[in-house]
This record gives sequence, structure tokens and C-alpha cells, in this order.
Amino acid sequence: MWFGITRKEALAITLLTVLVVVTTTFIHVSRLTTLVVQEAIRQAQLIAKQLYTQSSRSLSRGRDANPSEILRSDRELRSLLDASVGYSPHLLYALIADQKGTMIFHSEREKEGSPAPERPSLEQLLSLNPIRRFHALYEEGKIYESKLPLSLDNRPFGSIRLGVATSLLRKELNASVGKSLGLAGLALPAAWLVAMGVGALILKPMRRFTRETNGGRRDALSSGGSLGQGDEIGELTSQLQLLGEEVQVDRLRMLGEKAQLQQVVDHLEDGIVLFTQDRRALFFNKAAEVIVGRPLEEVVGRSWDDMLRPFHPLRPLLHHAFEQRASFRNAAVTIPRDDGNKEFLVSLFFVRDPHRAMGAMVVLKDLESIKTLQSLITYSAKLTALGRLTSGMAHEVKNPLNAMMIHLELLKERLDVPAEEVQQSLEVIGSEIRRLDRVVQGFLRFIRPEELSLRLIDLNTLLREVATLLETEWQKEGIRFASQFDPTLPLIPADEELLRQAFLNIMLNACQAMPKGGVVSISTEMEEWEFARVGIADTGIGIPPENLRKIYQLYYTTKPHGSGIGLSLVYRVVHMHNGSIETSSEVGRGTTMIVRLPVSRSR
Repeated sequence: MWFGITRKEALAITLLTVLVVVTTTFIHVSRLTTLVVQEAIRQAQLIAKQLYTQSSRSLSRGRDANPSEILRSDRELRSLLDASVGYSPHLLYALIADQKGTMIFHSEREKEGSPAPERPSLEQLLSLNPIRRFHALYEEGKIYESKLPLSLDNRPFGSIRLGVATSLLRKELNASVGKSLGLAGLALPAAWLVAMGVGALILKPMRRFTRETNGGRRDALSSGGSLGQGDEIGELTSQLQLLGEEVQVDRLRMLGEKAQLQQVVDHLEDGIVLFTQDRRALFFNKAAEVIVGRPLEEVVGRSWDDMLRPFHPLRPLLHHAFEQRASFRNAAVTIPRDDGNKEFLVSLFFVRDPHRAMGAMVVLKDLESIKTLQSLITYSAKLTALGRLTSGMAHEVKNPLNAMMIHLELLKERLDVPAEEVQQSLEVIGSEIRRLDRVVQGFLRFIRPEELSLRLIDLNTLLREVATLLETEWQKEGIRFASQFDPTLPLIPADEELLRQAFLNIMLNACQAMPKGGVVSISTEMEEWEFARVGIADTGIGIPPENLRKIYQLYYTTKPHGSGIGLSLVYRVVHMHNGSIETSSEVGRGTTMIVRLPVSRSR
């Protein structure tokens, strides 16, 4: 026995605990797979609509020509197609096929003109049961497609197809599933201990009551008479005590469920307010508390006239709804707050039983999410414009670089035996031309990302080389570099050229932020045994708080001749390596950037 629990009872409690934890974990993992597939479908549909709009515009401009040739000659459509593959982390390819299934456009140009293979529908994953959907996501080499029909003069012309690989979906799913399984592994023994303890506490008084009841019956039978008054009162007292304990347990359970419900509702981004039939505040969550401007404890049970300020924009809406007994949806209001005006969509629903209205629920939805979607669309448009820029950049930059390299080789041939300093200078020029060519290639890879060329690299050595290169150029401006590298830092799997360009951009920004000179401090260390932490700090002019969130936005720059691409490239490269980057700054004191990169698991 364990704290008075028999083996059968302990086995039953153990099986019940395992069943609850396993069921909860299964439901959570099933929900995760649903959310991952829904997000992939949403992104694929957004990209497909953009391709559809551009394709329709192209076909409408050249109705008399061959539609396939019109689409192939549309450079904007080509740029949008190429940029779309880099926009979504799940997207493997994008293509446009005609009615016969021949690929007119493909993000991989060598496949154009060949038949498009038939792929299962991405939406099909949502119709699968959780077990089959989980198996499908972890099936190697599986590709699903999201299709959008394309028409010409109201007749079917072809389709836009976006391929999503399960291997890309797994990358997003693995981290969440791992955390869920880890949490379940921790929750199982804890839940078992709690269940065993609760079982012991519940069963012990029940056994005591049973023993006392059976003992009283045996005494009565042995004496040949009924229980005395004291025995009957004692039995009644025990039963009432047990009933009181049951009521107390139910009350505690209700309080626990209420607290759990309160915690869930408080985590909602939408504000929720409940009013009684006589217009008194019954409940609201944390999001609505910010809108009301007062805590729930102060206004619960009071009418909205006492709860809301005299000219609060919600007052006329609530008054009209209660007077007319009419619900409404998505009424736009602007509510003043301490941090400025904020827009909300307000909906009111009456809560009714079969006979009468019991009260009303008000839902306030922040328009921030809608603006976020608009921001994503704007970002996509900027990526399209950047895709058009790359074609001109490849011509305008690479051709001069090739000419410079050719003339450099001719110059070496004409110099019979150049002096050592001349020979060294020629080597430096050639090295820098090749480096600039790699920079251009890295920029193009940022616009149309390919598979990373990963290999194990020494992060300390890479940072030291970048710092040495910049220090030679900037020391005449009064800028020096200070480094503190962790010698035990393990190797990291990375694309060396992309990572070199990213850290070069960060350090170059640090130098440019110190017009009067200063120190660029570089440090490395291990963090949580999983990440290499790189800190790069300057003592420059700093970044105002209102600009700090914008520095990674494409084309955003505060420099007179800046392009707004450098830190966007940094952000992209770091996240391609499954890393993270954060920035802190103080005006007049300097800026610090922290980059975290996963280390090699083989070490």
C-alpha cells in the first residue's frame, strides 16, 4: 500500500493519469498540425491571388497574341514568381500551367515546357484525421499543391500551382511538437504524484466512515438491538460531514474552473465585456480592462453609466443596442488611450435563454491584426520591386567586375617582374574584386534564396577576419575594435559567405554610427548549451526608440545615401540559419546587437 492506497487503486489512478496526459498531448499536437497546414494554405492562397492578378493583367493587355507567349514575356510576372518562392518558408516552387498541364511558367526555368506532375491538394491535409495528417506531414519526399484556376475570356485557360513540401512544414512543426512532448514528459510524473496524493486524501476518510458504519452495525447486531441515540447522531453527523466535504470539493473545483476560465479569457487579444439585463457590468477580461480604464474589481455590479466616462465612444452604441434590443457587428470606433487613439471593431450579442434575454456580451477587436496583414502585402510588393532591381543589378555590377578582372590579368602579364609591393597590391585588388562578386551573389541569394551551403565554421575566426578588414579602413577615423572571444565556442553549421556578409553589415553600421570615433566591441559566448551568442556594440549616436522597430524593414534607412537593404539582409540570413537577432539602443550612448546561432550538435 502507498499512503493507504491498494495496488488496484494505484494501478487505476496511474492508468487514468497516463490516459489524461496522453489524450491532452494528442489533442494539442493535432491542433498544432492543423494550425501549421492552415498557415501554409493561407500563405499559398495569398501568393496565388497575387500571381492571378498579374497574369490576368498581362492577358488583358495582349488579347490577340498567344497567351503563353504573353505570360512568358511578362518580366513583372517573372519577378513576382521568383520573389514568391522566397516569401513563404513553406513554398517549394510556383508554376503556371495551361489547360493541358504543360508548364508555361516555373520558378525553376529549366522545367518550363514540360508536363506538370499531378500532386495531391494541400487542402486535402485538413480533411484527414489527426493521425493520418501527422503521418502525411512526416512522409519523406511528399509534395502538396495549392491550385487556383486561371481563365481567359471567361473560358478555362490553365491554373496557378504552388508546391509545398512536407519537409518544410516539418521544420516549423518539429520545434512545437518537441516542446509538447517534453512538457507531457514532465507533466506525467507530476500529475501521477498529485493524483496519488489526492486519491489517498479522498479514500482515507471514506474508509474510516465505512469502518465506523460497519462497526456500528456489528455492535448493534451483537447486542441484539438497534443503535442508540448517540450512535445514530454520530452516523448522521458523519454523513453530513461527508456531504459537506463533497460540497467543499465541488466549490473548490468550481473556483478552480472559474480561475482557469478567467486565465484563458485574460489571454485573449480581443476585449470581452459581459453586461446583465439591467446594464450592469458582470465581467470583462484584461484586454477590455485597458479599454475601460478601470480594474474589474472597481466596477463589477455597477451600470455602464458609472463604468464609462461621459463621452466614451461606446456609450451611444450600447445605449442604442439595449433600447432597440438589437445586436450589431463590427462597428468601427476610435477609443482614446494614454498611448494615443486606437481603432476597434465593436460587436454586441444578446445572451438569451428560451424565454428572455439574460444580458449582453460586447467584443472589441483590435484592428492591429488587419494592419499587420496589410503590412505583409506591402512587404510582398516591396519584394517584387526588389526582384526587378536584381536583374539590372546583375548586369550593371557583374559586367564591370568581369572587365576589371580581365584588365587586371592583362596588367599582370605586361609587368615582367613587378616589385613586391606592386605584386601585393595587385593581389589585394584581385581579392577585393572577387569578394565584391561574392557580395553580389549573396545579395541575389537574399532575393531568391537557395539551399544554404552549410559547413562547420569557426565563428571566432570569421568575426576576427571581418573586424581586421574593417579596422584597416576605419582606424583613420578614430575607430578601433575590441574583441573578447570564447575559446571553447564549438563550431557552428553555417553558410560562411552569407554569414560573413551579415556580420560585415552589422560592424559597418556600427562604424558609421560613430562619426567622432569610438570602440566597436565584439564578444562571443555559449548560451544555454544550444546557441552561440555574438554581441556587437558601438559607442555611437544610438537609435531613437520610435525607429528601433523599423531598422529591419526593407528599404528603411536614416542615412542620406543608404539603400535600406543591409539590415534586412542581416535579418534574413540570421533566420535562414535558424537563429535570432535582437537590438537595444540608447540615444547618445550606443547600440548593441545580439545574434544567436545554433551550434553543431556533433560536438
